[in-house]
Amino acid sequence: MEQSKAELLSLQQIRCFCAALELGSFTAAARALRVSQPAVAEQIRRLEQALGTDLFVRAGRGVVATEAGRVFADHASQSLRAVEDAAESIGELAALQSGTVAVGTFGEPSAWRLDELVAAFLRRHPAVSVRLVGRNSSAVVERVRRGELEAGIVVLPIDGDNLHVHPIVRDEVLYVSASHERTRKPATIERLVSTPLVFYDADSGEQDPIRRQLTERAQALGIRLQPKVEVELKDIALRLVAAGIGDTYLPSAYTHAPYYPNRLGTASFGPPLYDTFAIVTHPGRRLTPGVRELLTDIEAHMRTVAHAFDQLR
Repeated sequence: MEQSKAELLSLQQIRCFCAALELGSFTAAARALRVSQPAVAEQIRRLEQALGTDLFVRAGRGVVATEAGRVFADHASQSLRAVEDAAESIGELAALQSGTVAVGTFGEPSAWRLDELVAAFLRRHPAVSVRLVGRNSSAVVERVRRGELEAGIVVLPIDGDNLHVHPIVRDEVLYVSASHERTRKPATIERLVSTPLVFYDADSGEQDPIRRQLTERAQALGIRLQPKVEVELKDIALRLVAAGIGDTYLPSAYTHAPYYPNRLGTASFGPPLYDTFAIVTHPGRRLTPGVRELLTDIEAHMRTVAHAFDQLR
């Protein structure tokens, strides 16, 4: 059975053609491809023979495409990119045989059971290491912006200039108090002003996403929230609340944490307040295969956990 013209073509012939077309000469194409000039000329001669037409004509010391060459060029370049992308995808799979996959995370991700996700990832890729970096979303965002991390899972709002932000799931932030009287109805900003408050993430301060939301609400009313105590960790803040020192806020996911005191009451904010989780990446940076796969796993995992939390409420 007679072969079609496409079956007579080789990838190297198309690669030589595209290089000569882009660079304007066989010599320049040979230099770029790290082969000899006669080798490029021979590959293009075979290509022209297979197609039954001339693709180039001589022009001084270089070459220019014929009409047939220009028509062939569009399809050839697309085909070459498709093959190279396919080859690269195979290389990416092999790349997960070693190295470290690093992703930034929001503070205290334990409530979201990311340990289960990491364990599953490592069972699939036992030769790699995983590094989850970060304490507060504001710091993770800066590390992604500076290029120190490829991506991060953060809580909005953030200063997202020059970053790609992909929201994935949200969790309600609750008002927490040892006084059941103060949790009988939604907590408003006006009430918070007259109540002793315990804030955590002290190092991040006003850059913490939840505190930013509370601050914006207070500013809209022309008032200012002033905490009585600031600490770094949620569990310490909750102990102080349980001791009657003041009230705090807490994403609902953490009301299931082992350190959450049972005697504390919760209420929604009025209007409701949410943690919105998002993946942030630099738009000009291509993610490595391991990071891309881990982010896909994290998004699916957090959606599943969020659904489970909803069922418990």
